[in-house]
Amino acid sequence: AQHGHRVSLGHSGATYAQAREAIAAGARHATHLFNRMAPFGHREPGLVGAILESDLVAAEIICDGVHVHPAAVRAAVSAKGPAKVMAITDGTAGSGIPAGQTARLGGRRITISDAAYLNDGTLAGSVLTMDRAFAMLVKTMGFSMVAAAQMCSTTPARELGLDGFGAIIQGGVADLVVLDANLQVVETYIAGAPSMGV
Repeated sequence: AQHGHRVSLGHSGATYAQAREAIAAGARHATHLFNRMAPFGHREPGLVGAILESDLVAAEIICDGVHVHPAAVRAAVSAKGPAKVMAITDGTAGSGIPAGQTARLGGRRITISDAAYLNDGTLAGSVLTMDRAFAMLVKTMGFSMVAAAQMCSTTPARELGLDGFGAIIQGGVADLVVLDANLQVVETYIAGAPSMGV
């Protein structure tokens, strides 16, 4: 952190005290909140508790409804607010392909269903796309479109120092997605120009 690197906490069994030490030392980001972390406990809140209570740390949450239960997502956003939560996909090569198909992850075969799974049934990643993450936040988890847009775009851009991204502002980059009433992608714009990718 002292050398200008963004330090992220995640995939760790760190205790609450250890996590607080890391935050005091400059950690400002949390990778995959709840996943591969010791469970939150009322006697030992662990890394999850330290992240949830710290206003200094912005937390990523995989919003596919598989990696993190919708109630846990709502609780995290209630604790931190949309300005400190980044909705992410953790998408693999299986993102967007039909259930039952297979793909590869780190040289290993993954099977696609509600998420990506290794042959032994281990959860290996998500098959979520960002538009579906937005829809999940609104339709399943009950967030407003404004809060969902903030978590999908504004907060990540701000937390990563991406000036001109994540907001519709004068002089901004104008990377935009137009959705219909069912939250399906209708059009995309890259730097203000229509994209042919949809």
